[in-house]
Amino acid sequence: MFFPSLLMRTAAVEMTRSLNTTEPFVIQEATIKDIQRAFSQNQLTSRQLVDFYLEQIDVLNPKLNGVLDVNPDAGEEAEKADSRIRDHMKIGELDGIPSLLKDIINTKDKLSTTAGSYALLGAEVSGDATVVERLRDAGAVILGKASTSEWSQFRSLKLPLGWCARGGQGMNPYVELGDPHGSSSGSAISVAANMAAVSLGSETNGSIICPADYNSVVGFKPTVGLTSWEPYVLDVIYGFDPRDSQATLEASNFIPDGGYKQFLNDNGLAEKRLDVVRIPFSGSYTLESIARSDFENHLNTLKCCTDKGAILVDNLEIDNIDTVLNPGGSGELKALVAEFKLNINEYMRQLITSPLRSLADIIAFNNNSIRTLRASLTIFSFKQSSIEPPIKLGFPCLLRHSENTEEYGQDMLMLSEMTNGIGEEESAATETMANLSRDGFEKLMKENELDATMSLGPGMSGVLFIGGYPGVTVPAGYQEDGMPFGICFGGLKGTEPKLIDLAYGFQLATKIRRPPPAI
Repeated sequence: MFFPSLLMRTAAVEMTRSLNTTEPFVIQEATIKDIQRAFSQNQLTSRQLVDFYLEQIDVLNPKLNGVLDVNPDAGEEAEKADSRIRDHMKIGELDGIPSLLKDIINTKDKLSTTAGSYALLGAEVSGDATVVERLRDAGAVILGKASTSEWSQFRSLKLPLGWCARGGQGMNPYVELGDPHGSSSGSAISVAANMAAVSLGSETNGSIICPADYNSVVGFKPTVGLTSWEPYVLDVIYGFDPRDSQATLEASNFIPDGGYKQFLNDNGLAEKRLDVVRIPFSGSYTLESIARSDFENHLNTLKCCTDKGAILVDNLEIDNIDTVLNPGGSGELKALVAEFKLNINEYMRQLITSPLRSLADIIAFNNNSIRTLRASLTIFSFKQSSIEPPIKLGFPCLLRHSENTEEYGQDMLMLSEMTNGIGEEESAATETMANLSRDGFEKLMKENELDATMSLGPGMSGVLFIGGYPGVTVPAGYQEDGMPFGICFGGLKGTEPKLIDLAYGFQLATKIRRPPPAI
C-alpha cells in the first residue's frame, strides 16, 4: 500500500526575516506560515507565488527533472484564491498555497496520473483522490505533478533511484550526479530547489524518508492510515477515508482534539525521552565523517538547548534488527509483491478510459516499447545523414520516449504478476512483520518508556515500515562533498504530536537547512 506523506523545507519553522509592509517578501525558503502572513499583510498574492514557482520550474526543471507536469489552470486557481483572501472569505488553512503532488496521486483535471510511465499517459481517472479533494476544499492550488521513481521504485531492482520513463533521471540539487533517492524523488528535489513550498508524496518503505534525507528537506511519514503531514496540511487532510476504510479507520482514533498545529512548541525538546539507535544505522557513515561528528554535536544540542533538555538513552538496540531490515526474512517482499498486483489491477479497472486494464497489460506494454524503439531506430538509421551523427538528429529523444525495458527490465512487476492474491504464505508474512515489530521496536519503546527514537540517516525507515509507525526526518548537515544527511525520529503509532514537537524543536535549535548552491 502507498500512504500519502509530506515533504517540506523547514517543518513550518518561522523564519527570522522581518515581514513589515515596507520590506519586500522573499519567496525562496518561505514556509506556509511565512506565506500566509505575507498574504494577510498584502505583501504577496497567490498568483505572484504561482508565477514564481512556475518560473523556477521553467529554469531549473530541465536540469533537475523533479516535475513531470504543471497545471495549466494553476494561475486561474490562484486568482480565485486571491479574490477570496482579499474579500476575507478564505475557505481553509491552505487558501492560495501552491502544492505539488507525486505522480501517483489522482487528480480529476488536466493533469495526468501515470506513476512516471508512458503506460498510463492519457488514461482518465474517475475522480480526485480523497487527499486532493481535501486540499481543494482547503483552498490549495494544485501546481502540478512531481516526478517519481517509476511505479514507485517497484518496477525493477535495476531501476535507478529517481528515474522514470516520462521524466528521465531525477537529479540531486546539491551534488552533481548525487543520488536523489526515491521513490518520492521529484517531491524532494522540487521542494529542496524552491520549485514548490510543499509537495505531497507517498511512503511504503523509505519513499519519503530517504529522498527527504538526501535532498535536505523535512519528510514526514505518518502512522499508516492517518494520511499526510505538516501541521498546516495534516489538519486539512487527516482522517477517515471511506475509499480506504480498512487502512484509515483505526488510525483516525489517533487524531488529537484541536489538530496538530498546537504541537509546534518552542520548547518541544524538553524532557522528551529518546533512544539514540546507532546500530546498524550509524555504520553507513565512516567514523571520520562530518556526519558522525555533527550527529554527536546534535546530541549535545538536544540535551542542552533548553532549561529542561531531552533525555537521551544511548546505544539501545532493536531486537532482530537484521531480520527486520531483510525484505526476504521479514516477510516484506512476500506481502508487497502480492498486494501490488491486487492494488494495481483494482486501480486499472476503475479508470474511466485506458487501453490497459491490468498489471499483465503494463508488462506487455513495456515489452512492446522495446520493439517500438527498435523500429524507430531502424527507420532513423536509414534516413540519417552521412554527415551529421545521430546525436544531433534526435537520437536522445527516441530513447527518452521508451520505457528502457532492455536496460532496466521489469523483474518486480513480473514477480508480482506471478502471485495469486493473499493466501496462507502472504498472511504468514504479514504476521511475521507484526511479530517482529511487537518484539523489536515496540518492546524497545515500551520497556524503556521512550517518547521516540533517533538515528543518523534514513535507515530507520525499514523498521517504521513493517510496523506502520510514524517517522520524520529533518536536515542535519552536509558531508564533505556537500551531500545532505538527516536525522530520523521514529515513534509508536499515533505519536505524531511528540514527533512534531521534536522535529520543530530540533530545527529551532540547529537551523541547519540551507538552499542548494547555484544550479
